[in-house]
Amino acid sequence: MEKEEWAVLCTLYIEEHLKEDLSVERLSAWAGYSPWYFSRCFKERVGASPMEYLKQRRLFAAAREIRMGRRILDAAMDYGWDTHGGFTKAFVSQFGYSPVYLRAFHFRDASMKGEIMELSLKKMELYKEPEELFAELCRTLSENGTVFEPENLRNLYELAADAHKGQTRYSGEAYVTHSLNVGIILADMGADIETVCAGLLHDAGGAGGTPEEVEAVIQSYKEFNQTGACRDDRGALVALADRLHNMRTIEFVDPSTWKQRAEETLKVFSPLAAKYPDIRLRSELDDLSIKHLTI
Repeated sequence: MEKEEWAVLCTLYIEEHLKEDLSVERLSAWAGYSPWYFSRCFKERVGASPMEYLKQRRLFAAAREIRMGRRILDAAMDYGWDTHGGFTKAFVSQFGYSPVYLRAFHFRDASMKGEIMELSLKKMELYKEPEELFAELCRTLSENGTVFEPENLRNLYELAADAHKGQTRYSGEAYVTHSLNVGIILADMGADIETVCAGLLHDAGGAGGTPEEVEAVIQSYKEFNQTGACRDDRGALVALADRLHNMRTIEFVDPSTWKQRAEETLKVFSPLAAKYPDIRLRSELDDLSIKHLTI
């Protein structure tokens, strides 16, 4: 197996065998390398050790089943935990709350919102009007306690809208809806206001009137796109939010490009996402990539 293929093939193999007794020895034997060499190369390319990555994917898979009404112990045992207590400890460490809350959440009225972290970052419906998305952006910032000046934020939103005036996405939506969705993803992750504003203006083509610190983050984002690295981690975070929204709307682009985009996401963006504490980002990128590699 070529080393360049690992980021895709290994993650796909793990996804297909989540409920089986996987070990470094089994994975390395499948790949045709020694456990030590395999583990080192896997971490270099995926951003986590094989067992760390496997544990994360199992926890998310179990969480989804529990959220849909599955008994906690049944889901835990299916994904490799022997006891309720052991699974709960791992779950709390990953998500910050007990799986009992997810189980209870299942029995609530579907229209009610819980006060626990969702399993994915905030996702807006298609064909929302830009003003609706801007209102959601402000609401998300407020909910997360991010300090911002509404008037300044609106000025930058209008700057982005003006820069993209007359442009549409493949979905037919006004292009600025992409900018707003990137901002919402960043706000939901708890990014600082400069990063959120950079998300609004990341592809505005050098629109004038951008605050100096916001412009610095945008330049860092452009640097990442050109070289795969940047001096300011916030630029990489904008690139990740940009990629996530593009993957969420991938069905509107040419299907012949889906595999290439999914492979690039697994090889480049998922390992980068592993460096950030909000695991929802990496999990959703992986889910979307694997989905479009197996269609």
